[in-house]
Amino acid sequence: MKYTIRPLGLSDSEPYLALVNEIKDEGTYLFATLRFTIEDTRKYIAAHEKSGNPVLGAFDADGALLGWIDINVGGIQELAHIGTLGMGVRKDARGRGLGSALMDACIVQARSLGLEKIELEVFASNEAARALYAKKGFFEEGTRLKKRKFEGRYDDLGGLGRRAGRLRRPELG
Repeated sequence: MKYTIRPLGLSDSEPYLALVNEIKDEGTYLFATLRFTIEDTRKYIAAHEKSGNPVLGAFDADGALLGWIDINVGGIQELAHIGTLGMGVRKDARGRGLGSALMDACIVQARSLGLEKIELEVFASNEAARALYAKKGFFEEGTRLKKRKFEGRYDDLGGLGRRAGRLRRPELG
């Protein structure tokens, strides 16, 4: 699969919103199923762009958005060394290495931002994502049991972390 990873601009707002909503509609991967407005989506992209921490998108040769990844940096001084990762990949583009490439780009971006740690949350049922995160050096920091209830089903939510400048789990002690 051929694709290009680049920062999203305001002109990418509608395809980004459509992809986020498409993945939300699956009801499996993203925490919230509430929809954003196009105005809020534009503000989100603009804020990331302005901060020098753009949302990254993967685009196919025809310019279609296949996936995205972003890092939200802590809003207070005591959390400014940590970035929280969010990502999504279009259903028909999964399992082809795109998520791995987006993760690599995100880790490079985290380092360039001077972040010391990247965190994320993932549902216990999302085995493919959990395997990808482990492959990229993330490790379990805790699990919140029955964190989400969607369509009558509970799912645990695992918190994972990774040092931005390292590929392996730090030694304990």
